[in-house]
Amino acid sequence: MKKLLKGICILSVLVLFTATANAAGMIKDYHAYRIKDQNIRTVLPVVDNILSRGVEVKKLTGNAYYATYGDEHYYMKFYPALNDTDVYIVTDGEYDKNNNDVTAFFKSQNYKYETLEDKEAYKEYKFDFVDYARSGALDGLFTLPDGLKPLKKGMNKLNDKMSKGNEKTSAIPYTEDNDPINLTKIDSEKFYNADADVTVTVNEYRLKNKENKYVHAFEYIVKNNSNSDIKVEKVYSERLAALKDVTTSTFVDLDRLDVADNLAVPLAFVTGGASLGFTVANNVRLGMVIKEATRFSHSLPENYDLKANSSMRILCLKFKDDPKPLQFTVKKLGRTYSFTY
Repeated sequence: MKKLLKGICILSVLVLFTATANAAGMIKDYHAYRIKDQNIRTVLPVVDNILSRGVEVKKLTGNAYYATYGDEHYYMKFYPALNDTDVYIVTDGEYDKNNNDVTAFFKSQNYKYETLEDKEAYKEYKFDFVDYARSGALDGLFTLPDGLKPLKKGMNKLNDKMSKGNEKTSAIPYTEDNDPINLTKIDSEKFYNADADVTVTVNEYRLKNKENKYVHAFEYIVKNNSNSDIKVEKVYSERLAALKDVTTSTFVDLDRLDVADNLAVPLAFVTGGASLGFTVANNVRLGMVIKEATRFSHSLPENYDLKANSSMRILCLKFKDDPKPLQFTVKKLGRTYSFTY
């Protein structure tokens, strides 16, 4: 029975793949590099300056670029890797990984670089590309449609309906968390507000479970550098990810559904409906997601007393597709200051 189902699955995928492959250029390569000892904020201005000279290059949101040369299409996106910078490339043209325009650019800038070996990063970058390509923004690069899109929409609607009027889904009250964060730090920025004499360090982390496809964890360390106490009256953001957002997205992204999602074919079509009986969420894996995400899902602080020469820590989740900053309102010696980072 298992061999039969496996055969049906492979045959179905091949049939759908063959039927649609001629619709656009076939992707011939996914590849990534890591530029060593160069933070993304030093690399991007150089890239923008060079690529702005080429009329074929289109700048996309989120440090991504898209170029068309004849019948060939190229997608390139830069990612922070703390003190390094990752470059992810997708193309339907012939591509020599060791000798191409990108490696020539690295050499022209005397950048040290290597092929990306970080499997978790590579997996995340590929998901980002596929998700973006399915939006239709990359006309010319071929990617299969999202076979689970109707199910994902249905789960989001169900989640919204269940959440209405349910006090149990409200944000977890703010409590300062001083435990170490055992996640991969991918970026760090430090800001200083001279008026309030406050330093804000923003650290970004890659989560370990599947919610990492949609959100990243952020740590804000707010330091009062002065000899006077400060009251942090309010911390606000236009858009943060709540625990329910994370669990809803992850519910439809478990093992069997994840296989179908990556193949981008409807689950029932792949298996003749035989796998529909196994689409119940894996409680163990969902529990891991909840445990990890809960730590970063507390409400933002209000009326917090920040003593002189001391620090406070704020943890939160931000959607990768639209990370919004935090807005601070603080009061010091009778004066109110506002800043956004």
